[in-house]
Amino acid sequence: MSREETGSETDEAASPALVARPAPDKLARAVARERIASALFAKREPVKLGRYHLLEQVGRGGMGVVWGAFDPELDRRVAIKLVQAELVAARERIQLEGQALAKLSHPNVVPVYDVGVVDEQIYLVMEWVRGQNLRAWSTQPRTVREIVAVYRAAGEGLAAAHHAGVIHRDFKPDNAMIGDDGRVRVLDFGLARSEPRDGGPGDASAGEELTRGAGTPRYMAPEQAQGRQLTTAVDQYAFGVSLREALAGRTGEGTEAEIPGWLAAILTRATAPVPGDRFPSMDALLAALARDPRTVWRRRAVFAGALSLAGAAFALGTLRGGASQPEPCSGAAAELATAWGPDARARVAAHLRGLGPYGANVAAEVERDLDAYAERWARAHRGACLASAAGELPPAVHERTIRCLARARSSLGAATEVLAAVTVDRLPDAVVAAQTLPDAERCRTDSEVSTVAPPPAALAARVDEIANEVARARVLALAMDPRAIELSASAARSADALSYPALAGRAHLVHGQALLLQQHWQEALPALDRATTAAFTAGDGTTGIEALARQLYAHAIAAAGSDEQVPADAERALASLHLAEPIARSLGHGGAFARSLLFNNAGTLLLSREDRAGARAWFERALHERPRATSDAVELAAVPGNLGMVVDDPASRDALMAQEGDELAAVVGDDHPMALDARLKAAMHIAHPERSGARLRDACNRYRRLHPHLVQRIAHCASELLWLAEERGDVAEAREAIAAISPDAALEAPLATGYRLLLDGQQAEAARRMRDLARELQRHDHYWMRWRSVDALIVAALAQPSSVAELERALSTLNEITVIEGATYFQRRLARVRTLLARRGARGALEHARAAAAWYRQAGGYDAIVAELDAIVTASSR
Repeated sequence: MSREETGSETDEAASPALVARPAPDKLARAVARERIASALFAKREPVKLGRYHLLEQVGRGGMGVVWGAFDPELDRRVAIKLVQAELVAARERIQLEGQALAKLSHPNVVPVYDVGVVDEQIYLVMEWVRGQNLRAWSTQPRTVREIVAVYRAAGEGLAAAHHAGVIHRDFKPDNAMIGDDGRVRVLDFGLARSEPRDGGPGDASAGEELTRGAGTPRYMAPEQAQGRQLTTAVDQYAFGVSLREALAGRTGEGTEAEIPGWLAAILTRATAPVPGDRFPSMDALLAALARDPRTVWRRRAVFAGALSLAGAAFALGTLRGGASQPEPCSGAAAELATAWGPDARARVAAHLRGLGPYGANVAAEVERDLDAYAERWARAHRGACLASAAGELPPAVHERTIRCLARARSSLGAATEVLAAVTVDRLPDAVVAAQTLPDAERCRTDSEVSTVAPPPAALAARVDEIANEVARARVLALAMDPRAIELSASAARSADALSYPALAGRAHLVHGQALLLQQHWQEALPALDRATTAAFTAGDGTTGIEALARQLYAHAIAAAGSDEQVPADAERALASLHLAEPIARSLGHGGAFARSLLFNNAGTLLLSREDRAGARAWFERALHERPRATSDAVELAAVPGNLGMVVDDPASRDALMAQEGDELAAVVGDDHPMALDARLKAAMHIAHPERSGARLRDACNRYRRLHPHLVQRIAHCASELLWLAEERGDVAEAREAIAAISPDAALEAPLATGYRLLLDGQQAEAARRMRDLARELQRHDHYWMRWRSVDALIVAALAQPSSVAELERALSTLNEITVIEGATYFQRRLARVRTLLARRGARGALEHARAAAAWYRQAGGYDAIVAELDAIVTASSR
């Protein structure tokens, strides 16, 4: 960033309460002394800010001072923005600004290299750009086309920021530069803040509240000037005002020029006083600006000329015969028919309707969703064709786009193949595979910003062939098709033989994912490690970060299924996060899925080692980084639920878990096992017994009716209903829950047997079996096995009304488990154990009664138990 031709106006609305200018005089004097000493004595002692050598002050504004500097470690010129904030909230906000910018990787946004603090001053190290800002650039006579092209480039930078969840808040001609290389860059996100996810007025942090009305009045949207909650529409407003100024002053003579009517209409909408009357997004505004009427007519002429030159004889023949000329770029539907057409649609629908109640329910949804996907694919294909024909898409980008669309078509074909032959037990997985097809509409934008070198021409055809097989293998893997492992392994071997690391990275990633999904945890790790290495070698950071994320998940699952806490290689994977996180943040909008997955899986691994605080921090980052709309929404829907498991506030926990269920239901349907799993988890965390029971009954009934083969999930759901029934002494519901638990359910079946023996009056046998089961479960080190031993000990205690030994063992076990201590189902068991100890007059009965009564009172719905415990407390206090 450089202000070599400033023409800059001051930040008129920057509040002195928010920031104070840094102490530039001290630094300026130091730099001046260094220059004098160098001139007089040939002695150079550079003035440093951290590792950076300050050279000269190049700009000053309400938000801080900008210095030109030199980075000796990387041997490059940089710009440093130096800000001293008096308020803690402001300092935190400015540091967040640096993080927000660091995650933007876009050619039209000035990149941030480093953020730090020196002497209580925050500095942001950015790219050094030689050029001039758009205010200075506009002082020379310009054409309408020149101005629109430059501002469209700046708008692309704003759109990229919006996709990353960032609002600029102070866009104006001074805050965008056109470099000597001709590239436009948006800079000075001095007032930027992360965009609220739900738009609620209570979401703003303290730092956001301090700056909500800040900005430059001339470019400030009405809602920003009034201090209301902001959206990306404020940047659209400022952009519209800036572009109108540039167009009106394009003569460079100080007189106001007329703005073409089609542009005036666009700018009127972009600067509408009411945010809802503006364009729905910055992307929509840029699309409108791209539709210059003269360009449209010129493209039509180009198409007509190209067609006449390429096929004059055919054109003459069809005209003579009265036939109409085919529309250019209209072949997408025919190309797609091999993957999804009327025959495939009918075949899939008929097969799904024959797969029981769930298949009948989901058939219409699958047909509708694949129709919509095919339409989006065809639209993306036609758009790329038209853009290429008009010269808007460079040949290399067009080629990458078409290859990406070919992979998407292969994925659709694989989904059709799976759905037309899937068995009832794998149908839910096939639905997930169909819902997570690659986003065809991203092919063009991803191709435009790709840093991966294309394959050599001699290998291109073979690379495309293997890439399509990899795409097919990914769909089969998500559908839990057993063919996925061998198909992906074969594709990975073929990719390795080509020595094209970009393809090898993707192939090994899909192979590792196939192994993971079919529970071959240890085998997945080397495949994912190879994927990480190959992807980073190829410069494919997105694939590399996703592969590393899946390695973390494999370690977490492997740890959860063993008695080890976390093996040494998992520790090394965790240690690599400090290197991977900056790479993940540099990926920009296109890497949002991989970044969020990495942070989520880091939290999952830490949770497996019982580090709740560490897990919570990573889950919070994952939730913040999640892309708003992605074909991988199914996988990322788990993030709010994961965070909900480790937050302490019950209201926040319930909201996060409900969010997970709602998001899954919106993507895969409310009857899908994944959505039901989320509903079950949320129900288990509801403290009120009647509300929890109602949600559990609904989930259990849906499992049994729609997915009877999911015996473990049904057993898990029924066992929770069993404990709620036991609390209130409802023998009928307890027996009904026991009957729903299959003998094949690994843990729940023995527990259900013990409780059935108790209900049948066989107390001694029930106590014996449950004591034996508890001893077996407590031999394991993993917390979940120890947790399930508590249920066995409670049944054993219920079978022996005068004994407290089992209850004390249960209490001791609960006190040792910290990873799930905040979970409602944990607290419910703890309150139950304490209540039984208080009833039996065990040591510490008074404290047990008080603690249990406090939890039941807060939960609500336990009036009788609370009254009983209060009576125990009163009697013990006499």
